[in-house]
Amino acid sequence: MQKHAVGQGWHWIANGWRLMRERLGLSIGVVLLMYVLLFVVSMLPMVGSMITPFLTPFLAGGVYLVLARIQEIRARRAIEPLAGEQPIGFDLMFSAFSRPALRKPLLLLGALSVVFSLSLLLLMAGFVVWQLAGIDHAVLTDPTASDTARLEFLMPYLLSGKAMLLWLVVMVVAVVYSMATFFAVPLIVLRGFSLGDALKASFAAVSANWLPFLWYALIWALLFITVPLTMMLSLILLMPLLFASLFVAFEAIWPDQPTAPGHSSPPQRVSTVM
Repeated sequence: MQKHAVGQGWHWIANGWRLMRERLGLSIGVVLLMYVLLFVVSMLPMVGSMITPFLTPFLAGGVYLVLARIQEIRARRAIEPLAGEQPIGFDLMFSAFSRPALRKPLLLLGALSVVFSLSLLLLMAGFVVWQLAGIDHAVLTDPTASDTARLEFLMPYLLSGKAMLLWLVVMVVAVVYSMATFFAVPLIVLRGFSLGDALKASFAAVSANWLPFLWYALIWALLFITVPLTMMLSLILLMPLLFASLFVAFEAIWPDQPTAPGHSSPPQRVSTVM
């Protein structure tokens, strides 16, 4: 793992665009396909919301596999000019499903996301129940009450001093979780890490590079706020660029094949060749 200067935040985005341009249609296509599939699955009655968290790491891992293949071909092109003509199929995006070594950590990552989300919901629901104990809160269950009336009733409790402390705790926990899972998928898919090792390595990397990531986040905020894009154009261009820039940042922080914790020798880089 390497530590980078603050200016690298911009270079990750710029180099992500250069990587995208190598196979622009493919780069955009795999990310759009990922979100379309997740949307369709989420709409399935009863089971959609349960399947989506487990499906997401596999599809995101497939996007990283495609980006790694694009980079591999670009690197080989300097030595083998015809390497640039090699096709990359969309089937590579789904290859994570067929690799036994990836199934367990990716499924566990999906389970972790479910447990984390449910834990936060239960925490906040428990707080509201505790705050309303002994208080007449019939307005919340009254079918004739408007949403505005319900919100007006809840606001004093949601903005109290105790509530502010709870929101602070939730925010800190959410930041820690986000740092631990930020690079979990590429570490599992491209470096062969277990889930526990990936979470620790991701947290350490984001902690060590918080300045370039702060600059990186500010640039993205400006892009989404100031660039006059429609929602569809934003989805088509900026979301694939986000994935590509994260892949570039990942490769910059782990430039060489690392030795995963618990291994006596470096793990084999997961092949992206189909």
